[in-house]
Order: sequence, then structure tokens, then C-alpha cells
Amino acid sequence: MGAIAAILIAGGIVALIVGAFLKFKGGKLMKTPFAKTGDAASNPSVADPKGRVSVEGNVECPQPLIAPCSGTPCLYYVLKVEGSWKEGDTNKSKTYLEEKIAAPFSLNDGSGALPIDASKGGDYDMQSSFNETKKEGFFADLKNAVGKKEPIMFGNFAFENPPMSKANKFQCTERIVPLPEKAFALGNLEQGVLTSKGMFGMMLSAKSRDEMIGSAAKNSKMAFIGGAAAAGVGLVVGVVSALVG
Repeated sequence: MGAIAAILIAGGIVALIVGAFLKFKGGKLMKTPFAKTGDAASNPSVADPKGRVSVEGNVECPQPLIAPCSGTPCLYYVLKVEGSWKEGDTNKSKTYLEEKIAAPFSLNDGSGALPIDASKGGDYDMQSSFNETKKEGFFADLKNAVGKKEPIMFGNFAFENPPMSKANKFQCTERIVPLPEKAFALGNLEQGVLTSKGMFGMMLSAKSRDEMIGSAAKNSKMAFIGGAAAAGVGLVVGVVSALVG
């Protein structure tokens, strides 16, 4: 019973932390000035004293990215390849590749286009577009020695295992920000461009500002209720376990 109590309390604490973050996010959305895209592009005074402003409008992206594995058109993608192997009884792992790429695009609500620089990352609505694990063949090292080594194919992406690599199993994951018709963005204005700055970076979502505020408030409330309930039950179970013991 003690272990169950610890799990419940730990889960409750995690839920409370999530609730606090969502409440902070909702507060940030409400407090950050909401401006027309054309005004934000031409007038820095629409931002708050820290340079933050939020906008929403139609997405204008002449050249979307093509996600390497899935071939999906997108505004932003994260590609990661992790290798793993065993040394005795110990499992080892290493990140062999990690790319975070953003396409140049703008938001326009009809008042003028505001360029968005999403390359620095942030709180984005990401979707998993590819996840696959493959083992390298037994004869891979021999083929490499004679110059006939073949890349490991993850969808459309060819991964080359580096020479002298110990890994023989690889997991490739790809996450994307799809290409929506409209989007909301919150960030910092720098010379007429909305970009990421600070710990939490930019917010980017296909949802509207009102939808994001409502979602943050609802999910924060649910997380607080669930976290408090789990922690409370965990404390009760812990006390009972101690008394029985």
C-alpha cells in the first residue's frame, strides 16, 4: 500500500505542476497585447514593455518545408535519430541526429503581413508524423569495410550510421507543425519580425486566441482537481498503510 500511496502522491504533484503551467500560459495569453498583423509589423509600440505581442491571421508560406521522413508539407519539423546498444548488462543510447527547421512564413489578418521566425522553437502545436525503429543488419560492418554500406531508410530519409558506431538499433522520430490555413502566434517583436525569446519561446497554434485561452483555463482546472484528488487519496492510503504496518 505504501508504494501505491507514493505513486498517487507523485502523480498528483505532477498534475498540479501541469495545472500551474497551464494557468501561467492562460495568464500570458490574456496579458499579452493582441494586435493587428499590419500594426505589429510597422509599429513596435503595440507590444508590451518586454516586446511581446500576439497576432492571428492567414498563413502565407510560399515555400513550405517537406518533412524528411513522411514527406508532409509543414511550417516546422523536428527530426531525431537515437541509437542504442548493449554493453554487458547495460543498455546504452546516443542521439546521432537532431534537426529543428522552420520555414519562412507570415501571418496576415488583412491589415498587412507580419513575418514569423519560428526557428528558435517554443510552445508549438506539434504532431507526430513518423516514428520507426530499425536494427542494422549483421553484415553492415563488413559492407562498410568494402565500401558497400547502405543507409538505413526511415520513410524518405536516408540515415548513415557513422563509422565505428556501437549502435545497432535506431529509432527515428519526426514531429511537425502542419501547414494550417490560419494560425495564432505570440512572441517578441524584433525589427518588424515576430520571434522567440525567453524561457518559453514563441507560442504557435492553429487554434484562435480565444480557443487557446479557453482550453488553457479548462485543462488547468481539470489538472488542479485531478492532482489534488490523487494527492489526497495518496495521503489517506499512506496513513492507512502506516497504521496497518
